[in-house]
Amino acid sequence: MVTAQVLPMPDERLEQWRAVSTTTAVPLPEPVDGDGYEAVVLVLDGVEVGGALLTYDEQGGRRRALVRRLHTTLPRAAHSDWGAVLAAVEERVRRRGVQVLVTSVPPDLAGAFREAGYQATMTTVSKRLDPGSAPELQEDRRVSVRAMTPVERREFASEAMGFLREGMERAGVLAGAGADLSELADRVARLAEEPSPEGELLMMGLVDGEPVGRAWATLVTDDEGAVDFHGNTIDLFPRYRGQGLTRSFLGALRRHVHELGVRDVLLRVYAHDAGARRTFVDNGAGVDDVHLRKDLI
Repeated sequence: MVTAQVLPMPDERLEQWRAVSTTTAVPLPEPVDGDGYEAVVLVLDGVEVGGALLTYDEQGGRRRALVRRLHTTLPRAAHSDWGAVLAAVEERVRRRGVQVLVTSVPPDLAGAFREAGYQATMTTVSKRLDPGSAPELQEDRRVSVRAMTPVERREFASEAMGFLREGMERAGVLAGAGADLSELADRVARLAEEPSPEGELLMMGLVDGEPVGRAWATLVTDDEGAVDFHGNTIDLFPRYRGQGLTRSFLGALRRHVHELGVRDVLLRVYAHDAGARRTFVDNGAGVDDVHLRKDLI
């Protein structure tokens, strides 16, 4: 029988891990005050197999733990070993009153987590665009795009939180129905400001000049000046759904961001929206990670 333990990580080891992480694209999260931050060592059958960084908070009245970083030598296919390690992590956070455990992992590791009882809530998909052309999704050009008018931006800002919360609740992203989304709500409210916030892209999809849908993305510029497109929402108005317009809308957005010099497109897709994920993957997007959740009580 496999035996797993989760032990506190010595401060010296954590600082070494932090120093190494600063040379990567994603440094370790900075410590927070109180008991909301914990680095641990993972041990399997008496042998250290890696470490994890956990953070703790509360969402919707439920205590939540987030596995923010996970580094192990365990093979991806060793599901029984992963199951033992995950059970030990769950037991540790349960003792701290945690009711929900969430994380994100590479797609080749998602199977081990699902086998251990985790539910997929979202996937992150991405695609590097060809800077020389914009051929993707170009067969159907029924939909064109333009920037939202100030009136349309105000209308979008007044409605967006409703469908954002509904989508997150349906996907299981939120730990509780009353989860505090004030930070997101503030950001959405700023979309109605004049002028619109820098870096926020708010577009209308049109067919023969008639609005059929909306899209909101954030343009992120890195230290080298490369611009990435982080998709937040894309939806068709109810009367235009079921007409095969989503692919055409995406193609119109692809043409637009090509003109803006966008390098990478990144989107988070709810796990229950298999059609949207299939559309992106069928057109060359890769799955970067899978977001997972497990209710512990």
